[in-house]
Amino acid sequence: MVNRDLIIFQDSTWKPRKETKKILIAKGMDIVAGDRLALLPTSFDNMASDDVFVTSYDNETGKTEIDRELDYYHWGHSESKAEKYNGADMRGEVLLLTRNIVIKGEDIESWGG
Repeated sequence: MVNRDLIIFQDSTWKPRKETKKILIAKGMDIVAGDRLALLPTSFDNMASDDVFVTSYDNETGKTEIDRELDYYHWGHSESKAEKYNGADMRGEVLLLTRNIVIKGEDIESWGG
């Protein structure tokens, strides 16, 4: 499941672009140095994703420094601009790959769980 709060933002001072080690994501997230993130494509190239590690994250602003320069451009905005793009929400999603979620069910009538 993708957390829609983890998106790449752009504002007048922070423009996400390739060849940068700084990105801006949602503030107030449970992100710490060492976390692994996947930045999903925001272009026609479905392979234009980046896999990075967080070196620092400011919980108040969402400013995030990463371990390497981005290979691809990633776009986003703090609010959906779907009304301008025929309903398509064009914000780049960010996946937190560091933590695992385990869901355990009850084994009822040997159906597994």
